[in-house]
Amino acid sequence: MSIATAPLFQRLLARSPFSEHELIVLIATAPSRYKVHYIEKRGGRGRREIAQPTKEIKFLQRMLVKHELDALPIHDAAVAYRAGLSIADHARPHAQNRYLLKLDFKNFFPNVKWPALVHRLAKDSQYSSVELWILGNLLCRKAWSTGALQLSIGAPSSPHVSNYVLHEFDSILTDFCSGCGVRYTRYADDLAFSTSVPGTLDVVEQEVRRLLKELDYLGLQLNDEKSINVSKKNRRTLVGLTLSNDGRASIGREAKRQLRLAVHRAALRTLAPSEVANLQGRLAFTYGVDPEFVDVLLSRYGFTSIASIGDAIPPKD
Repeated sequence: MSIATAPLFQRLLARSPFSEHELIVLIATAPSRYKVHYIEKRGGRGRREIAQPTKEIKFLQRMLVKHELDALPIHDAAVAYRAGLSIADHARPHAQNRYLLKLDFKNFFPNVKWPALVHRLAKDSQYSSVELWILGNLLCRKAWSTGALQLSIGAPSSPHVSNYVLHEFDSILTDFCSGCGVRYTRYADDLAFSTSVPGTLDVVEQEVRRLLKELDYLGLQLNDEKSINVSKKNRRTLVGLTLSNDGRASIGREAKRQLRLAVHRAALRTLAPSEVANLQGRLAFTYGVDPEFVDVLLSRYGFTSIASIGDAIPPKD
């Protein structure tokens, strides 16, 4: 089967603005059509590589997720990058429990490589070898150092693909945790486990390490520097949210204080346009975690909605 006669190619051709020749060239060269830049990690922990595909490749990646990969299984434990879910859905299930274990995958997206996706697709799809080649080229970036095809931070398809690749891992781990009385959720590379039974989370961590060795096609490792096992005696946080001892997840006292101050300044019309936009973004994030707090805060200062804060931008001289 040639690339042009593959059913997947024909479906992409029918949905795209490209000619047959243009689409063949794009697919063949897609793994190298990335612009790479770096951003500093928080806390001075080095730099993070961001690889952005060209707009043509982004278009094809989004098309694949929407029309080809959307029916592939994603486990309920995976709450990142899913419509209607947020980091609050990662944190809330753990707020009531006494003990919290946080684990983290090392260099997550780049360590999810093409063989892992092939392994999963072989079980869940009927793609031919030519179609798998097309998918590999469009969904993965070719690493300059190793030549390996891998997911990239910056590709719009990477979140969905990573959730799918980890379906078997999430499923087995959820069943194990359920048998131990442990709650498990995963937000991208952040794994969270909680229970009120002392000592149980040590067993869970051992199981995670064993499972990663068993499912070696994943090629994933834990970042031991970011492993944390705490109880209610300590301050418990998950993906920036604070788990309070009364069983709730919130943005924390200091973040709320900063928001109150910023909304007050907005009411006084002393915020610059960029500060107003930043405030609206912070409020939108907080609304997904604590909508009551945001509603009360806006009402107190005379705003009808987050969007109405934009009316508080001071006029230009």
